[in-house]
Amino acid sequence: MSEMVLNMGKRIIFCNCGGDRISQERLQDIENNLIDYNAELIKLSDLCGLAALDRERLATIFRGAEEYMIIGCHSRSLKLLLGQANVEVNNHSFHYANFLESSDEDLFGKVTEFLINNDQTSTFKEDKTDSSWPSWYPVIDYTRCSACGQCADFCLFGVYQKSEGRVNVIKPAECKNNCPACARICPQTAIIFPKYKQGGAIGGSDSIDEVSEQKRQAIDINNLPDGDIYSALEQRKHKRKSIITEEAMKKALEERSGDMNKQYR
Repeated sequence: MSEMVLNMGKRIIFCNCGGDRISQERLQDIENNLIDYNAELIKLSDLCGLAALDRERLATIFRGAEEYMIIGCHSRSLKLLLGQANVEVNNHSFHYANFLESSDEDLFGKVTEFLINNDQTSTFKEDKTDSSWPSWYPVIDYTRCSACGQCADFCLFGVYQKSEGRVNVIKPAECKNNCPACARICPQTAIIFPKYKQGGAIGGSDSIDEVSEQKRQAIDINNLPDGDIYSALEQRKHKRKSIITEEAMKKALEERSGDMNKQYR
């Protein structure tokens, strides 16, 4: 994306969501309606992807305006994704419209209310991210996270890192698509997958039914081998080490093969 020239005033950010939680037909209808407003509109092909791959670019989109309306999934997910890009979310200047749970009437009612006294002319810009990656990865809600590290121990793909009493997502692109296993066993329900279709706390819901989540987690843990989370974590650790060893051996053999080929040329 070329550098944007952004105006002061009110700005609408519309996430076109690269997931399957909302139909492409409805997304297109929302976009068509938004274009009709006299407003500065920026369409993001995928906020999740942008928050993972180019945080500075995302931060730039949230500079220069006085107020922002973000149209996307749950505000809890949106705030956490913006937090990854160090966007300071001000409750006064940030407004949210949830297209997962709002009817068109409610959605565009919020847009109309947001744009009261707005005298900007209509502009439209689009920011496209790499569509080859589904941007499925975990986002940690640190207001709930106890840094127990179970997610890092359970993950087989090196997505997490435990360091200095904190767990971080360091390799989002290594996460296995449509695998929310770490979130399902998190004792604090602190892990969100914004593209998780089943919704609830794992899907970033703004309201969390703590009792239901505890029951759900008990069932998930009971379905683990032996129904023992600690035994499962130990097994996953060994399996992860095995995967790392196999990958290192494969790389070494490839390098050795390359060296031998050079010798006989």
